[in-house]
Order: sequence, then C-alpha cells, then structure tokens
Amino acid sequence: MVMRYEGLDLNLLLALNALLEEGSVTKAAKRLNATQPAMSGALARLREYFGDELLIRDGREMVPTAQAECLSKPIGDVLAAIQYAVATKPGFDPAKSERLFRVMMSDYIESIVLQPLLKILGRDAPSVQIHVVPADQFMGTKLERGEIDLSISPQKCLAAGHPTALLTEDQYVAVVDGNNREVGDSVTLDQYLKMTHVVVDMSTDRPAVFQDWLLKHLDVHRRYAAIVPTYTPIPSLLIDTPFIGTIPTRLATRMARHFNIRLVKLPPTFPTLQEHLQWHRMRDHDLGLAWLRQQLIDAVKDVVTPVQATRLTRRPALPRPVRGAVKRVPAGIRVS
Repeated sequence: MVMRYEGLDLNLLLALNALLEEGSVTKAAKRLNATQPAMSGALARLREYFGDELLIRDGREMVPTAQAECLSKPIGDVLAAIQYAVATKPGFDPAKSERLFRVMMSDYIESIVLQPLLKILGRDAPSVQIHVVPADQFMGTKLERGEIDLSISPQKCLAAGHPTALLTEDQYVAVVDGNNREVGDSVTLDQYLKMTHVVVDMSTDRPAVFQDWLLKHLDVHRRYAAIVPTYTPIPSLLIDTPFIGTIPTRLATRMARHFNIRLVKLPPTFPTLQEHLQWHRMRDHDLGLAWLRQQLIDAVKDVVTPVQATRLTRRPALPRPVRGAVKRVPAGIRVS
C-alpha cells in the first residue's frame, strides 16, 4: 500500500533525504539498501512532483538547487521526529533496560569518564550497554542522522541547532620525559614555543584544538615532531626525547601513573578545556537519554579535579630501562 500526502508518495521522502544528505545517487542508494536504478527512478519522480531539478551536476558532484535547500531541514526534522517517536519508550527503568547507547567521545573523555560510568551501570543498570564511537569531524552529521545518541566534545566542535549541557572543565598541562632536565616545574610561553612538540589533531577537517587557536591569535607557531590522532600515544613518544606534549590535566595525571613522564605547568594565558554533552533536539523527552546524561555528570564527579591533579605534577624520575630489557605494555592504556 502506497501512502500519499497531496499526491506525494511518502516513501519518496526517505529517498529525498538521503539524496540531499549524500549528494549522490550511488551513495543514497547504498545508504537505503536500494539499487542505483531504483534511486534514479525515485529522483525522477521527485523532480516531477516538485517541478524542480532538486540536484544538478556540477563537475563530478551533484549540488542542491535552492528548492532542495529549502526542503532539506524540514524533511530531515520530520524523519528524525518519526524515528525517535518510534524508538522512544514511554518510561525508562535502568534496572530492567537492555538499551544500547551510542556515545561519541575522544580518548580523553573515554579515559576519565568510562570507568566510573561502568561502575554506575554495574550497580544500577547491569544490562545497559555503551558503544563508544571515536570522535571525528562527522559528529554533527551522525547526530542529525541518528547514528549516535549522544556526543561529548569541546564547544568549538558542537553541532548547531541541538541542545547541550556542560559536562566538565579541565586545564591543559605540558608533559615531558621524566628525565628531561631542560624544563623545570613550569614553562614560559617563550620556552614552550622554542621546544619541539608532539601534537594531537583528530582530523584536518575538524576544528583545531583550542590551544592552537590561541597560539594562532597570539601570532606564534609551534614546531612539531609528530602529529597523532589521539592523546593516548603521547607519553610513550616523549620517552628519551627532549620533546613536549600538551594534554588535559586529568588525563595527564592518569598517564603519569604508567609512564615515566613529568607534568609541567603552562602559562596562565592557556585556555580552559570545556567538554559538552550534546543530543538531538528531537530527543529532549527521551527519558533513557536524560538518565544517561545524568549518569555521565555523576561519573565525572568521581574523577580527580585539575586542582587536585596539580599536586601530583612533581613526580620522581624513574630509572631508565636497562638496554635490551623487555618493556611491559602499561595496563589500561590503549590507542582507540
């Protein structure tokens, strides 16, 4: 049975949404598990109904017309509302729920929040599952499409038009090899800039981390030895080198328990790192998601604060390993 609204086959709205988001007949067909001829036929019917080309070829790409751009957001909102209305249950009992939540987060957030969160789940919601999705530049798109339930990211990376809540704040700290004698307990901006850095950059398409934005606005630049996609490998890369890394204090404090690194205070001009929860605007009334957000906020409260962490910045240097000795992989540290 074909459902129609004023002569429009409502099934075509799914095709139109996929076509506008993917900008490709082939990709839209793959996304909806349809054949390319079927998707081409759907586009032809949509063009006939709206009296507009909707997508026009520009070189190798297909770009939306003005009419298509006007249709994109309202159709996306309608489909999202239907999706969430079907998926959302009238109540949520964490003790009985078997729900799977997909949460996008960086390795920093994963390292400080996930373990205390799992403690809460083990006690109050033993059948609830968390699927951690690594942070990337497609966070906003995945949130819009419902591919993730929740994201945790700095304010600079938040998607427009969706509600947010502050989860946690942290300070940046520099880290160096534990035997590095060229750096004291703190560094000036001049010292910091003269050193060679190991830098985190999740993607060239993702907004730059805030400290790089600050340095750019101070009209200064850092010299890089390496760029890595997550914070996790930085401590091991600094061992036996004169290089320096910049890591959120909570994570650096945890890393110092497993690696021979030393925490060094940065200049006061460095910004505070704020991490925000974000969810789709259509899911404000999702009781399960509201419950999860509160558990994440509670989990963060159990984590050592930046003020407490600064007391741990002076750490005795460990003896260098004997040449030829087997090094153990630190427990609990992994590259995600």
